[in-house]
Amino acid sequence: MTAVLRVERPERALMPDALRELSSETLGAYLGTRRWFGAKGRGARSVEIEAAIPLAWGAEPDESYVVAILRVVLDDGAVLRYQLPLGLAAPPDPAAAEPLARVETPGGPSAALVDATTIAAFRRGLALAFRDGAAFTSGGRSWRVETVGEGGAELPDESRVGGAEQSNTSLIYGDVAICKVFRRLEPGENPDVEIARFLSVRTKFRNTPQLLGSIVLEEEGRRSIAGMLNRFLPGSRDAWAHALDRVDGYLRAAEGETTNPFAAEARKLGGVTRALHEALSSDEDDPAFAPAFASDEDVQRWSDAALVMLGGAMSLLERRADALAGQSRAHARALVQRRPALERRVRELTEEVRAAGDPGMRIRHHGDYHLGQVLRTVEGRWMIIDFEGEPARPLEERRAKHSPLRDVAGMLRSFGYAAATGAMRIGGLGSNPQLEIRAARWEREAREHFLGGYLGERGAAADALLPSTAAGTTALLALFEAEKLFYELGYELDNRPEWAWIPLRGIAKLL
Repeated sequence: MTAVLRVERPERALMPDALRELSSETLGAYLGTRRWFGAKGRGARSVEIEAAIPLAWGAEPDESYVVAILRVVLDDGAVLRYQLPLGLAAPPDPAAAEPLARVETPGGPSAALVDATTIAAFRRGLALAFRDGAAFTSGGRSWRVETVGEGGAELPDESRVGGAEQSNTSLIYGDVAICKVFRRLEPGENPDVEIARFLSVRTKFRNTPQLLGSIVLEEEGRRSIAGMLNRFLPGSRDAWAHALDRVDGYLRAAEGETTNPFAAEARKLGGVTRALHEALSSDEDDPAFAPAFASDEDVQRWSDAALVMLGGAMSLLERRADALAGQSRAHARALVQRRPALERRVRELTEEVRAAGDPGMRIRHHGDYHLGQVLRTVEGRWMIIDFEGEPARPLEERRAKHSPLRDVAGMLRSFGYAAATGAMRIGGLGSNPQLEIRAARWEREAREHFLGGYLGERGAAADALLPSTAAGTTALLALFEAEKLFYELGYELDNRPEWAWIPLRGIAKLL
């Protein structure tokens, strides 16, 4: 239910009055409906506005917009901080469709307190700030808009809110730029901005959208990244959708006509991925990006991470196996019995990495690499996006250096998901063996060509970034794929049990 706030002061003071009237219950209920609020399942004990920074876009002071800094205390005691730009919209403004609250004044018009990113005038003001640079301060806090290179000089007045919201909100300016407004605030360098700036300014890698600016929140000596502005790629689509189209055409083709155009595209993507890793390891003088030799302690840590993921996923599977449908139930019961064998397999892979020699380098990497993190432009180029890492992991962990093969493993698993999803859409799983064979062939060819593009003439042989032997590269890649498989299983059991069969099949192949 939308709260109704009744305030007494003139229109220009409605905003501060309205904020003071908001209760923890109203704020908590609103956050619970937002896709970008990442703690829905944990319960919010209290939500309060810790600070409100007024934004004045023009020459005249204006209290129509503020950035509210929310302090959220969860039921488990964890404290999270979010930013929520707020503005007042008078009906019939479409932005008032999902108000946080309705504001009424005696004898005056009512207004809706809404997320300001939905208001066109707010987005225009933000565009001006990116063009000229701007800083807004209140109570020792600063919300600062900074430009990079040419910045937002070309931003048009026309803008819209992107439709694919997840942990952030995207504001798209014509066909020129896209501004990602981060919702959760974490002190420190955001890897999405940090890596995009490094690639744009200090390398020749051009298969990621150019960084044009960022938004920084500074408070009490802490610095948090609140947003970023990148070059927009009009007409591009994500590689996941493109791959599904390719799978569909491959599976529906008549027997003998099953050419696989995605194979050549996967090889190019492998080459672009390799170029990304080489760029991210190209500056030995920058402590944040200088490559480092991986040690035996690193290998043990990677092995432990896979075993922890295995333990959590298999315990969950044991509790929920009987609730799965059809063949998935039988597969789940069988795997539960083979948990010791799976643990042995992870340890065997670890020993194979050790026996093969050095495990290669640790570098900055993407951290959450899959087909959904790649765009295909209208010219057919692959562009890598979203360097934020896995949002659920702590910021320090997302910025940590890792083996580049962790990214490779993520993409290989994404090919498996694309092949399985395509076969599932056509309805041939479990009833059309020929279709299943084709889907497995599509995945195998995508994997082989991607690895061919990534490894190039080196094959899996000695390499500056990778383990010094082919056997070491193969074993380490398999270890990271195993970790990813168990992560997928836990995720699907919690969120989409009907999809659990995909990682279940992958895990069975480990044995």
